[in-house]
Amino acid sequence: MNKPLERTPLAGPLLGLIAGIIIADVISIPVIWLFVLLIALLTVTLMLSRYPSVQSILIGTACALSGAALYGLQQRNMQHQWAEQPADHEAVIASEPVVRGKTLSMDALLASSGDKIQLRIMRDEQSSKLQVGDGIVFHAAIKPLSAHGSYLTYLQSHGYMGETFVWHDRWHQTIVSLRELSTTQRSRLFFLSQRHQLLQHLRATAISDEAYAIVAAMALGDRTAVTHEQRSVFTNTGTSHLLALSGLHLGIIYLLLSQLFPRRRARMVSRLLIVSSIWAFVLLVGMPSSVVRAAVMISVYAVIDLLRRGHTPVNTLAFTAIIMLIINPSALFDVGFQLSFSSVLAILLFTPLLTDMLNYVFRIPKTPDETLIARCLTKTKKVFIATTTVSIAAQLGTAPLIAYHFGQFSPYFLFANYVAIPLTILILYLTLALVLTTFLPAIQSVITILLTFIVSILNGWLTWLTSLPCSTVEGLRPTIVKTIAAYVLMACIYAFLSYIKKRRTGNSRPS
Repeated sequence: MNKPLERTPLAGPLLGLIAGIIIADVISIPVIWLFVLLIALLTVTLMLSRYPSVQSILIGTACALSGAALYGLQQRNMQHQWAEQPADHEAVIASEPVVRGKTLSMDALLASSGDKIQLRIMRDEQSSKLQVGDGIVFHAAIKPLSAHGSYLTYLQSHGYMGETFVWHDRWHQTIVSLRELSTTQRSRLFFLSQRHQLLQHLRATAISDEAYAIVAAMALGDRTAVTHEQRSVFTNTGTSHLLALSGLHLGIIYLLLSQLFPRRRARMVSRLLIVSSIWAFVLLVGMPSSVVRAAVMISVYAVIDLLRRGHTPVNTLAFTAIIMLIINPSALFDVGFQLSFSSVLAILLFTPLLTDMLNYVFRIPKTPDETLIARCLTKTKKVFIATTTVSIAAQLGTAPLIAYHFGQFSPYFLFANYVAIPLTILILYLTLALVLTTFLPAIQSVITILLTFIVSILNGWLTWLTSLPCSTVEGLRPTIVKTIAAYVLMACIYAFLSYIKKRRTGNSRPS
């Protein structure tokens, strides 16, 4: 076995799991057959312990069978037969209602089964008061999902089982029992209701509507107030990852918590508090896949740190992907899941190489001068290099997927990130300060003014970038084969750069 595979032993099982899920999506195979083959294959694998090469191949095949079986089982469970005739249903609101023309669209959990559906209610004075956690009784027929293509895949990967439309006189609010809901569903409802209270508190301040929309999206994961124009500006400048909660936001929160809790004393208690706070935030913002991925990785890092064991970041990322795909195999086809893992993988692989190249270009010494000016200059260069390398690496990882799914590319992403990332950090910290100073209205007023000012700078900068020539390249629709070929080419470039770095490092060592 070569060294890269020794450093990332979970890469093989992950690739097998992914292959099995893709095959099961293309070819319908009875789940019972898959489980029978899996048991037989595992039995043969145990008998061939003297042949490690053959055993490795069989383990990869077993992972593929496991992925196919898990995906097939999930798809079978999602094939719900709804009654054709309208009936009374009890449900609880599970998302912030969004205005869609003359209706309000929201997620709802059926109290009798916990099934998640898309609920649309005619908009009026009564329905406009609905919020997360409210119980309702409605009279309507629930139908299978009517979406097609990628949108249907998105809905299925997020657990939607059906959809319904309710007239304004066919529902009323009531108290609904949550006993049939799972512990996870009840926990999410509780935290989402707490987020609603925070959003209401944020709305009650003197913050402008424009600033509220950006702050609510960046800090609390609620994008219902984001306008189409704001969304377009972030998308066209390649900074939509800032508007949607991602690992960047959780990383900022983790760094803040690491400064608040002691590192050396009571290490176990501090790590437990940090991880618990991270997962509470994940529940608070609705558990999007990118944030869940980052939370799992942070949790794994915390455990490894407590055990004082070495770790490989790529291997940790593979472990995270395996856990998430076992829990929800159809998440593989979610665009957010794909972009999240591809960007982090590219950051882990390319950032060290790009950093080494830029350190050589800018001549950053390993032991900087002790003068204040020299230290400040070196620190500025390092921050500039870190922002540059992470931005380029993330764009390398996501550009083919963005072109495939959305048909566009943002040439000015690097210039956008130079300003947008520091401002995003300020927005998150100021939002936290705004929440903590609830009983200090004078300080809150100052913070609100600062937030509005910073958001206006962010919007102004991104809007100016979109006004430049060729700010967005559109009409890109590569086939799946071309998309895969782009990643193969990227892997070759990575191998070439790694080879150059290894040769240069080897030649620089004293003989």
